[in-house]
Amino acid sequence: MALKALLIDIDGTLLFRGEAITGANRVLQEAADAGLAVRLLTNISARLPQHIAAELRAGGIHAAEDAIQTAGLACSAYLRGQAEASCHLLVPDAMVELFEGIRQDASKPDFVVIGDVAERFDYALLNGVFRMLREGARLVVPHRNLYWFDGAGPARLDAGAFIVGLEAAAGQQAIVTGKPSPVFFQAALDAVGVTAAEALVVGDDLLTDIEGAKASGIASVLVRTGKGETPRAPGTAVPGAQLQSIAGLMPYLRDTGLLAR
Repeated sequence: MALKALLIDIDGTLLFRGEAITGANRVLQEAADAGLAVRLLTNISARLPQHIAAELRAGGIHAAEDAIQTAGLACSAYLRGQAEASCHLLVPDAMVELFEGIRQDASKPDFVVIGDVAERFDYALLNGVFRMLREGARLVVPHRNLYWFDGAGPARLDAGAFIVGLEAAAGQQAIVTGKPSPVFFQAALDAVGVTAAEALVVGDDLLTDIEGAKASGIASVLVRTGKGETPRAPGTAVPGAQLQSIAGLMPYLRDTGLLAR
């Protein structure tokens, strides 16, 4: 089946340390000229697409906000796909507007959504969520990261540290909407209106980009920028191809016949 869309990771594939990787803009323009739909992917959940688009432009990448998919956006898309569902939100303030129009229920919701609310995590909050889950609510999370670095000090606990405990206590596995979850990649496919067989994932991370593509039945290319030089662990998904950087993508597509010359 003909290639119709590129699902391209942002950090490490298009940008590295805040600057555009050489050739990235040219690839995006050539892909558009070739009639390919492009979706830019990130596991960021606490920032909105318009803010990420501004960061991309500041780094030298020309990207429209409606081309960007975050883990938070995939989370809201998942909930909108559940007919008449209600939710209880425990997310950073920046994420709240993503869920506008979805019915809120703070007592007996169908879904509980948890993001990194930092100091708001305490016993009362977690016990309240635990009770909701015991009463039948499903837990939905953008990611399960255990910790993160903010660049200004030592590692800090992330939402995943609390999510793991809630999963164990409530006896259920959270629905994860960020990479490598099939929920995330299906949202990307739906956004550009193509099937898995009509898309190609391009990324630098074997565990999120390439594993996620494999789980969703999408072909993949690993770029050796960002995390792409990390040795592949046994059992990790194998990409369909490896490129030195995103700059080699369009020649690769033409040489392999995925794109007409």
